[in-house]
Amino acid sequence: MSYQEVKIADLQPGSYVVQVLRQNGDIIVKHAGWVRTAQAVAQLRQKGVLVVLTDPDKQLLQKAPVEQAAEKAAEPTPDVTSRALFSDEQPKAERALVQVQKVQRQMLDAVRSNNNIDLTLVYEVSAGLAESISRNQDVLLCLSRIAEQSDALLQHSINCAVFMAAFARYLNLPPHKIQSLITAALLHDIGKAITPDNLQAEDHAAIPASLTALSKTTNLAGDISLWISQHCAHLDGSGSPKISAGQIDKGSRMLAIVNYYEKLSSGQHSKQGPLAASRSLLERTPHQLDSELAQLFIKCIGIYPPGSVVKLSSGKLALVLENNPKKPTLPKVKVFYHSSHQHHIPSKIIDLSRQQEEQVDSCVELKKYGLDVRNYF
Repeated sequence: MSYQEVKIADLQPGSYVVQVLRQNGDIIVKHAGWVRTAQAVAQLRQKGVLVVLTDPDKQLLQKAPVEQAAEKAAEPTPDVTSRALFSDEQPKAERALVQVQKVQRQMLDAVRSNNNIDLTLVYEVSAGLAESISRNQDVLLCLSRIAEQSDALLQHSINCAVFMAAFARYLNLPPHKIQSLITAALLHDIGKAITPDNLQAEDHAAIPASLTALSKTTNLAGDISLWISQHCAHLDGSGSPKISAGQIDKGSRMLAIVNYYEKLSSGQHSKQGPLAASRSLLERTPHQLDSELAQLFIKCIGIYPPGSVVKLSSGKLALVLENNPKKPTLPKVKVFYHSSHQHHIPSKIIDLSRQQEEQVDSCVELKKYGLDVRNYF
């Protein structure tokens, strides 16, 4: 049976919603799923949804409450959110990023001085990142990518936290789990701050120092230390510690992907562009990294992530502002420079998915042109 258009007034609990077709608002359904209750239908109506696309073959039959609860836990429900405009979210995301930079710097300084860490502040900024991502993830992804810190450890941990916030949100995880994963991303390399030798050490070699530093805190959730301890493990057992797929938690697998990708795509660690970084990430699957999660992560942040610079088919350079999940090779960009003519051009925002003249030719490193990406955001 084919999909059916259903007016919101006719939508029944148990329907499987695939897509919002018409609305008064700006609702995004990131994950198809069942609308199980009358309250869920009412929520869609309140947010301005007029018509949805449903799959009649997946209509749920009314079941006992215990069965309904079990299915609700096992199956994703539609992730319905109002997406904030880029310009509206920008000042809020900037404040969240400044705050996390401040707290992360304090935390690293505390570890270097052998003082205890105040995780209350870490949890607060983790919640702030999660809230910004929930409104519009592309803004924070863009800001963190173009930011430059003199402290490489500081920048790596913050970038990982922003990636993790977007990734966990994309997977539709519960809010408390998202916040814990962001915190783990901020803390996973904390032991490297203790000595210069640790700073240069391989990631797995610094894990004991990180766990020792975190053991001095009184309110560290157990799952956070577990994810940190396992984030250098490989599914085939070749990593550290020497455990294999069945023993590696999902959160640890996510942290491994985020950590590896950030190192590949960060200007301070690698010369690879985001496209090459995604390819390298996939090359590590399925033996070292989780293949399904790696593919979902790339879908989440995009082939050309916000904050990256691309050269268009015309030779114009453009800053990627927003990812396009449905057409990942056609993001929304802001052009500002012509690489062939070597001069600036009037900046203009272009949605590549809504025109046919331009397409992405390649990713570029803007410093090769003597330009600073922060001047064009």
